[in-house]
Amino acid sequence: MRQKVQSAADAKLRTALENMRYKACTEEDIEFLKTRISGEQPANPSLRDPRFRDVSIITAWNSQKDRINELGTHRFASDHTQTLLDFLSEDKWADVSGSTSKSRKKSKLGAHRSDNISDQDQQVLWSLSPHTSDHFAAKLQLCVGMPIIIRNNDATELCITKGQEGTVAGWKSSLGSKGQQILDTLFVKLVNPPTDVQINGLPPNVVPISKTTRTIPVRLESDAIVHVSREQVNVLPNFAMTDYTSQGKTRLYNVVDLQHCSNHQSYYTCLSRSASAEGTVIMQSFDSRKITGGASGWLRQEYRMLELLDEITLLKYNNKLPDFIHGHRRNTLTSLYQQWKGKLYVPSRVPYQIRWTSSDPLDVDNTLDNVEWEMVDRKLFLQNRKEEDLKNFVPAKGSVPVETALGKRKADTELVNSVIKKHITETTNNPPLDKPLGLKWDSIDYSCAYDSLFTILFHIWLTSPHKWNKHMKGFTDFTDLLLKGFQQAFHKKASLEQGRDSLRKILNQYNAVKFPFGPLGTSVSELAHTLVGTEHDLDAWMRCESCGTKVPTGKKIPHIYCPVVSTSLSTTEWLMAKWKCQPQDGTQCSTCKNTVHGEWHSDAPPKLVLLDVFAQKISISHQVCARGNKLNTKLHLKGIVYYKDNHFTSIVIDRLNNVWQHDGMKSSTLENCKIDLSELSPLELMKWKGAAACLVVYSRLL
Repeated sequence: MRQKVQSAADAKLRTALENMRYKACTEEDIEFLKTRISGEQPANPSLRDPRFRDVSIITAWNSQKDRINELGTHRFASDHTQTLLDFLSEDKWADVSGSTSKSRKKSKLGAHRSDNISDQDQQVLWSLSPHTSDHFAAKLQLCVGMPIIIRNNDATELCITKGQEGTVAGWKSSLGSKGQQILDTLFVKLVNPPTDVQINGLPPNVVPISKTTRTIPVRLESDAIVHVSREQVNVLPNFAMTDYTSQGKTRLYNVVDLQHCSNHQSYYTCLSRSASAEGTVIMQSFDSRKITGGASGWLRQEYRMLELLDEITLLKYNNKLPDFIHGHRRNTLTSLYQQWKGKLYVPSRVPYQIRWTSSDPLDVDNTLDNVEWEMVDRKLFLQNRKEEDLKNFVPAKGSVPVETALGKRKADTELVNSVIKKHITETTNNPPLDKPLGLKWDSIDYSCAYDSLFTILFHIWLTSPHKWNKHMKGFTDFTDLLLKGFQQAFHKKASLEQGRDSLRKILNQYNAVKFPFGPLGTSVSELAHTLVGTEHDLDAWMRCESCGTKVPTGKKIPHIYCPVVSTSLSTTEWLMAKWKCQPQDGTQCSTCKNTVHGEWHSDAPPKLVLLDVFAQKISISHQVCARGNKLNTKLHLKGIVYYKDNHFTSIVIDRLNNVWQHDGMKSSTLENCKIDLSELSPLELMKWKGAAACLVVYSRLL
């Protein structure tokens, strides 16, 4: 924390930050931090305070940062009665044929015949948020006085460095190849530069930033990657920045949004930018569990080792270190130090949060003979490992290699094969190896609701574990626990049933009425809503047909729905109607003031959608479409949970559209129905062997 004075509140904030560093905040720390949450109470700070009006908000997600910047530019122009001007980039398709094999593999679209971009494709590229194009903006909306942040080290001697903040002082522009306004030079007035800058012909601390050309990967809404050669001035609006960007800054007024910060280190980064407690504002409530409970074992060990090395360095500097304690590796130094002082000796300078005791010792690797470093030929290493894997692999009779059938990555395929083979060997009576894995029913604490839903989610997750981990992490704390259970099964550390039971205990503690133990049963709808949650729902917007402006709808695109339909519809028709704004809704464009209606879009369309369809007059479509930036994104039917006679079962649809049935009461493996999804009509899917559909799961193919 960068304090210059210390009031009573500053002392509390400093103490909270010291504890937060080690994820050891106390109840007093939490209560103090809550007093800095923006609110209407006199004791709380307010975002209406003019001091915080144009302060850049520190947030965790780049997509959230871009959205705040978009809203902030319009609000700033309105507050200062100015007109926003759109400066668009000059784009061409980039030739990546001469780049590295890694770059070529990263691109998911083929090479283009020429570098010219069609008008339709160009409009799509211009509509994408900066975080999809390496933060090199396709469109900059600017007016004089607007806060901006520089995104590149153009001239360090002139303080034109990455992360330097400023305001728009003026610009020179021209017309691009498609008739669009493009920036040639942007004049920026630096805010609090390290040194004063004076350029002939310009006011003090005003610097010119010229447009530059970069080849960047652009991620489309379909997750396809294209490479574009873009010409633009490398700045962004500065109404929000990420916690990563904020590092190293001292902020007199520090507005932070902690909602999506992933851990205590992110919380610490955001809040430690403050110069005072009075200037700190937390925008909304935060999850106190992320800054309490103590640091993880490996991180605590790392902190302890660093403290020990600090002590050794201090003794060495003061010539108080014995001669026999020397070495070039930290395990050597710390091991010798503990031989001198004893394993339970704790230097006085070590913070109390990480001090070690006999019950919680500091374990140091006592190996003094270290392996020498050597350069490894990566190609030879990978070739030898592949040959070793082939020697140890014995395929099942009649099986098809997973890589060929499903097109998965090698790492995913190896792990999926190993966990399924291990679990089948342990929990079943030698069934065929080509049977997919499910969860076995708990006959004491009835688990069919969990088994049916988790089996579907597990098989979605198996299609690409790395990508689904990244996408689903942070949905809720319960989702994170579910993913942890999947990963432990993935790495042969536990069974799926053990992961399910661990999550059930947490859910029972959360709400024992909704998630009881014993034969009372659980609603799969309640389970799905609690598991998926609503914190991560996506902001929806529409495109104004008159001026092309993105108009926020003020509503969100959730991941889970409960349809209420009076007439028979398909899930596709119902969702399309749900993702549409009617003329009578009265949504108005902030630029041209025309009424906007039509289909909703999102900067990040949902990759997972669940529909609660129990007792609804609706048919189940084989696929539905989310929309984002004029790109249709298909979500495929991946599973349905059915209910009959107080028992839940499910069907799972694999990538080849084969239908598998799961009933954990009968078997922990899935039964091949020997039918293709295309052979089942949407109406037939509402009933399965006399059971009624109650939950439908759609997902994208990652």
